[in-house]
Amino acid sequence: MLLSTSLYAQNDSIRTTPLTSGEGVKAWFINEDFAAETATVPDTLSEGFQITSTPAYNRTIASEWLGNMGLPSQSAIFADRHSTDIAGDFLFRHTYYDHYLSTDRVYFFNTLKPYSNLSYATGGLTHHGEDHLTGRFSINANQRLNFGLYADYVYGRGSFYKQSSDDLNGYINGSYRDKRWNVYFIAGLNNFRNFENGGILNDSYLGNIADPYDIPVKLSNAWSIYKSFYLYANGQYHLGYEQEDPNDSEKTNFIPAMTIGYSVKYENSQKKYLETAITEGYYQHNYYSNTVSSDTAANHFLKNVISFTMNEGFQKWAIFGVRAYAEIDMDRNMRMIADSTYAYNTEALVAVGGELFKRKGHTTYGVNGKVFLLGRDQRLAFDVTGDFNSSWNISKKDNLRMYLNAEGHIKSTNPSYFTEHYYSNHFIWENRFDNIWSARAYGKIGIPYKYCDFSIGAGWQGLKNYIYFDHNALPAQDTEHFIQIISADVKLNLSVWWLHWDNQVSIQYSSQPDILPLPLVSAYSNFYLKTKFFKQLLTFQLGVDCRYNTAYYANAYMPATGQFHLQNTTLVGNYPLMNVYLNLHLKQFRFFVMYYNLSQTFMTPTYYSVPHYPLNPGMIKCGLSWNFYD
Repeated sequence: MLLSTSLYAQNDSIRTTPLTSGEGVKAWFINEDFAAETATVPDTLSEGFQITSTPAYNRTIASEWLGNMGLPSQSAIFADRHSTDIAGDFLFRHTYYDHYLSTDRVYFFNTLKPYSNLSYATGGLTHHGEDHLTGRFSINANQRLNFGLYADYVYGRGSFYKQSSDDLNGYINGSYRDKRWNVYFIAGLNNFRNFENGGILNDSYLGNIADPYDIPVKLSNAWSIYKSFYLYANGQYHLGYEQEDPNDSEKTNFIPAMTIGYSVKYENSQKKYLETAITEGYYQHNYYSNTVSSDTAANHFLKNVISFTMNEGFQKWAIFGVRAYAEIDMDRNMRMIADSTYAYNTEALVAVGGELFKRKGHTTYGVNGKVFLLGRDQRLAFDVTGDFNSSWNISKKDNLRMYLNAEGHIKSTNPSYFTEHYYSNHFIWENRFDNIWSARAYGKIGIPYKYCDFSIGAGWQGLKNYIYFDHNALPAQDTEHFIQIISADVKLNLSVWWLHWDNQVSIQYSSQPDILPLPLVSAYSNFYLKTKFFKQLLTFQLGVDCRYNTAYYANAYMPATGQFHLQNTTLVGNYPLMNVYLNLHLKQFRFFVMYYNLSQTFMTPTYYSVPHYPLNPGMIKCGLSWNFYD
């Protein structure tokens, strides 16, 4: 289920954020460290519903993924990729991030009536199709106390042999919010299980064998499991005073001047790679067994953050807010050192930080600085991020506005523990890497007009000591080059009467494509007819959309470690992935039907985004979503 977020990604307080209501429902999500709240709206969008059937494209216009729903993926747009925490994090989570329910993807509600949603999408033939079921329920016990439940189940049988996925994710959450206390709680589960087929045996088989399920694959006895469970809680106490309501002399409002906050999170994560029989010749090494593999790595992480905030706007002179905070973490990693023998590494991580922010009005900004005094292996790490957002009227008569967004960072990141230490049946490495240095600056300006929604942005990012997986699927560090990524993106959405044409283009230039390969041009275009029938109650959308990126040496995929790695033998791209679809939206009910990968019917079958892993061939997909407000 897709929820649309507000324009700006960080609003400091729900009390000063205009939440959009749908049938008496207010919704928001929080950031992990301070539970700062960002407004959103319930799942009621009347267009684009069909995109949710391909989660790899929910947050990016181009993706490197294995083709079937629920399988590992990463964005082909470098700025959209998951950013490693500056003290390092659990390496094996990254490729599941498109489905992973982290704390900042947990939605909180305040409802006048119980709110629930049920969504289901399916596609393909019965014996190798896909199913995606989500359910959500939220209820208020009173004005202050809310409880929620969410479940997300993916079962992708796979159009190709031994490619199925079986994912179950979800959470239980609750919130208590009054004038002095805010309390949040989440218990989250992420469970991914997928077979590993190593890709098809020969790319020439695609299109020459009638049933894709009959195409020979490289592996038939391997699968991966990723499990994660976390508990999260945040408490905030507001110090302030009562002030007379300017609109009602008999009423007073509580003004929070200072907030004391505490967040705690415990997460237990585990990654397994299993083989009941080892395919001869696929892997170069079998270190502990020539017959079976049972590789395991695990991480236990306990995070504590205490913060003190002087809130924005509690007095006329308080034109911005100021926050100071400290973080103490315990990080425990488990790795194999021989067959069925394990080693444990426990480290204490200590950080301090501060933030200056303004989140009210037409101009907002923020600067956040954080430094780990004790990072991984007692190495220093720091992160300074900033953002600026402003909007102003161009023409009040036409309701025409312009906005300007800018963001940037400079940081030094500790290497992930498992890029330095790892033992398994097919891969062993011991490394000592330097910190990764990264600097980024990005700016965008746009005019969101109803007939022509236009924006243009440009960015630069520099990387030093970049860590990647090389042609042998082993972690390596580039200490010789200062890698630069120059990017630009353009959005142009045109609308005339019933006709709409939405376009997004991203351009990326990598100064070291042999180490960091990126498509030069990635584009998404959606041409559709949209109108309303039956006294404006039924929204009708009929269209065709297309994704395209120029050919490049996209990363290959290594099943044994679940990581994407370099290759320079196979070009991927230069294939327009087209879908024709119909969306219907009637009050609380939505429905779509789509023919996925229409291009296959008239083009040479080269529909790959990762070498030797085809996307799903042409198939009919359909789905429905129903909101209930009672």
